[in-house]
Amino acid sequence: MNDILTKINTLSKNDDDALYDFISEQLTYESNDIELWISLAIAIVAPPFGDEEKAIAFIQKALAIDNNNPIALIVLAHVYEYELGGVDDMLLHQIQTLHTDSDEINSMLKYVASWSYRCHKKDDPETEEKLLKESIQLCDKYVWNYEHLARLYFRQKRYLEVNSLIKKALKNVKKIYTDENINEYRSANIDDFINSRIKGTHITDSNVEFIKEEHLPIYIITCYIIIIPILNVYHRVKTLILGSMNIEE
Repeated sequence: MNDILTKINTLSKNDDDALYDFISEQLTYESNDIELWISLAIAIVAPPFGDEEKAIAFIQKALAIDNNNPIALIVLAHVYEYELGGVDDMLLHQIQTLHTDSDEINSMLKYVASWSYRCHKKDDPETEEKLLKESIQLCDKYVWNYEHLARLYFRQKRYLEVNSLIKKALKNVKKIYTDENINEYRSANIDDFINSRIKGTHITDSNVEFIKEEHLPIYIITCYIIIIPILNVYHRVKTLILGSMNIEE
């Protein structure tokens, strides 16, 4: 491991007050190590620092070496989405037009791109669904793409599909962080960040409970199965009756 990252992990475990200054200081140096710059961005945007400005500066150093580095773009998108209110159209275009030789990375790119089409963003459910389904088709081993598609279907009252997606999401969880093992999460580690924030395969116990809460009770599903067909028949009959009345007039 890079000596800088080793020191960051040591300082973070010791809650050393010098950690923020040490990370920030790295901006004054030069390196062609893309993974180093991405790792520093991840470390400084994480709690308790939450410094998105420096995180972006670190990512820009990585992109200056490789403007189409997919991991750098994914991390940058996460910073914009969760720290600054959303991915801008220029970054979105770059993500959507990027294609790699890895289905796993392409799946993450599709998932990240879907964020921009949520109801509180571009409000384009068709494109959001398309991107999420493509993400799942490229890699069906993640969690958040399934969970986000389930949330979209819930808003659309497609209840019969929600539970299936939630079950698949929970099945893909590989590691659960609890109070006892949370120190195993390395604040400057790219894999830990991607697995937790983008894939969702390594998440906290509170994340798991949040996903479980989205699983609809069986009585709601049963009522939906029974009531919706009845309502559909009612509306068809009503339409036929009103149509026949207009003809008679």
